[in-house]
Amino acid sequence: MSDNKLKEKISEKQEQATAEEEEDKFEKYRKAGKAAKKVKDFARTFVKPGTPIIDVCEKIEGELLSKGVDLSFPCNVSINNVAAHYSSPPDDKNVIDEHDIVKIDFGTHVDGYIADTAFTVSFGSEHNKLIEASEKALEIAIEMIKPGVETSIIGNKIEETIKGYGFRPIKDLSGHLLDQYVLHSSKIIPNISIPHGTKIEEGEVYALETFATTGSGTVTEAPHAYIFSLMPLRIPLRFKGSRMVLNLVQKEFKTLPFAERWLAKKVSKAGLKLAIKELTEKGLFRAYNVLSDRKGSFVSQAEHTLIVIEDGCEVIT
Repeated sequence: MSDNKLKEKISEKQEQATAEEEEDKFEKYRKAGKAAKKVKDFARTFVKPGTPIIDVCEKIEGELLSKGVDLSFPCNVSINNVAAHYSSPPDDKNVIDEHDIVKIDFGTHVDGYIADTAFTVSFGSEHNKLIEASEKALEIAIEMIKPGVETSIIGNKIEETIKGYGFRPIKDLSGHLLDQYVLHSSKIIPNISIPHGTKIEEGEVYALETFATTGSGTVTEAPHAYIFSLMPLRIPLRFKGSRMVLNLVQKEFKTLPFAERWLAKKVSKAGLKLAIKELTEKGLFRAYNVLSDRKGSFVSQAEHTLIVIEDGCEVIT
């Protein structure tokens, strides 16, 4: 066999191996998405007034794990003006009220390939239009997704749709590119019109999420956080309990967010508080503070994960 023929043969095998690896990756995304979709349908049956928020979080997380997938972040249950990052702390006593508007946001993964989805429920008719605004904006944005489309164009349409319902989009929150073990990667799909964006590319995977609000359209951070993630730093620690918590997180969660509530099942409450304080202050843990629009406002959210294909996108949740 000539050198050229040999090189062609090797090149063909390499291309075939790469194609197989890519397909295996997308199958893992699909498996994660399939589990998320089933659990979302299940969650709609039990998120009701009188339900403790911690029960919602733990029931959804348990159901996801029972599907043979892992959690990519703690289940968020964000109520009324809270837009994101509320996951029950240990011993949470808060209960869903009949007048609440409730955002349920959760994620799963298979070998780090993530599916992220969210929906909003309320228990009367007062918030129906607000919920419809975020859902319709998501639906229209999905229809626009294909290779070559600018993310700024999609953001413009999301804003236009939500404002058409008489509400505001939340400008601080956006859809995001997903990568292996990376929940928020290098590209975003905004909820608002921006001057310049980036091009959508075939093979990319996005969590596309839309937020509509009766408030200002801007969120602020609360002083408290119940969700954290590990930062890639090496810093000496004084407290033995901090070293133990750090080792636990490094082993179990890698770069993905985790809940204080999860650690509380393995570490004493007093020791955990001290460890989280030291690890956060030293920059080893990133805190995801609860995000809210102004008091008295209401926020809705809708989200799907999708794979960008040649002529559009494949929604996997």
